[in-house]
Amino acid sequence: DGHGALSAGASSRLLVDYEEPWRSHILDYLFLPNFGASLHLIKVEIGGDTQSTDGTEASHIHSIHPPLQSCGQGYEFWLLKEAKARNPDILTYALSWGMPGWVGNGTYYSSQSIDYHIKFMECVRQYYGISLDYMGIWNERPWGTPAWV
Repeated sequence: DGHGALSAGASSRLLVDYEEPWRSHILDYLFLPNFGASLHLIKVEIGGDTQSTDGTEASHIHSIHPPLQSCGQGYEFWLLKEAKARNPDILTYALSWGMPGWVGNGTYYSSQSIDYHIKFMECVRQYYGISLDYMGIWNERPWGTPAWV
């Protein structure tokens, strides 16, 4: 029960750049329990270095050879952290809109794709102390075979 919000396709890109105290006021209105929108769920895009709607979101892994992982890229990690700080009980959800071209050599449903998503979950947990509640497969695309899911 409840309601949530989605941050994807650069929809919340400018929020991180707002000056204080305005940024904190907006975040409070979104995430504090029993105040403003009082969101129950926040869904974020897993950036893939691809044009996903209105903008490009940075990937947490830019290349595989050599592995180049950066858990501080982009603003979705920041938004998850801010949401959890204001409401520790908020449900968290992450979903890919796209991935770097090296993932699966153009095949989305691959072991590299699974590893890519697991690495995102590990980034969120290791660097921000957040365990995601839900992980999506791929936005607005076929969901693959039951064996892959």
